[in-house]
Amino acid sequence: MEPRKELSASVPGPPILERSENTAHLPKSEQVCRRIKELIMHHVLKPGQKISEDELAGMLQTSRTPVREALRKLSGDGLVTIYPKRYAQVTYFTPEMAKTLGAVRMSQDILSGRLAICHGSDAEFSQLRQLADACEAASRAGDLYGRITADRNFHLRITEIGKNELLLRYQREVYLRIHLIQLQYVSLEDSTARRIACHNSLIDALCRRDEASFTRTTCRICQEMYGLEPELVELYSR
Repeated sequence: MEPRKELSASVPGPPILERSENTAHLPKSEQVCRRIKELIMHHVLKPGQKISEDELAGMLQTSRTPVREALRKLSGDGLVTIYPKRYAQVTYFTPEMAKTLGAVRMSQDILSGRLAICHGSDAEFSQLRQLADACEAASRAGDLYGRITADRNFHLRITEIGKNELLLRYQREVYLRIHLIQLQYVSLEDSTARRIACHNSLIDALCRRDEASFTRTTCRICQEMYGLEPELVELYSR
C-alpha cells in the first residue's frame, strides 16, 4: 500500500520513566540512546518533531552531553536528522525517501527469502506463523506499535533463518527506518485480511521452497507499500 497520510493522533507510549530492560550497567550515553530510541519507536517523539537537548536532558534526568552523543548515534541509524548549528529532529520520510528505502527493502527481502529456502527447515518456517499471529493479535488489540514490531520480527526471522549475519545486520538497520515510516504513514485501518494473506503467502512459498512465488509476493508488497516503479519491480520479479 502506498504511503497515504500522517497519523492524526499519537500512539500511546510507555510512561516517560519506564524501562523495558535493565541498562544500569551500560555507559550513560548508551542508556540515554536506548531511551530516546524507545520514545521514537513508540511514537512519543514523532517524525518531523524538533528535539530539544535541554528538554530531553531534563526528561531523562541527565546532562546535555550524553543526549548529544545519543542523537549523533541515532542519526547514524537514520532515526534522527541533525542540522548542524541549528537543531535535530526525528527523521521525517518524504514519499520519495520512503520509495528509496522500499527499493532496498525489496532487494534485501528477496535475498533473505532465497537464503532461507537454501538453509531453512520446515520447523523454522512453521514458527513464522506464530510471529504472523502476533502481528494480527496486536492489530486486533489496537496496538499499532505492537503490530509494526511483530511485523518487523516476522521479516527479520526470515533473514535469521537464512543464516547470513551481514545481511541480518543490514536488515535490522533497514527495518528500524521502516518502523518509523509505518508510524508516520500507516494507520490501524489497514486491511487485516490483506496483511494475513501476505504473511501466509510468504510462509507458503518458503515451505514449498518456491523462490519465484516468494519473490513475486515480496515485490507486490513493496510496490504497494512504497509506490515503486513497475519497471523496477519487473526487474526484480524475473
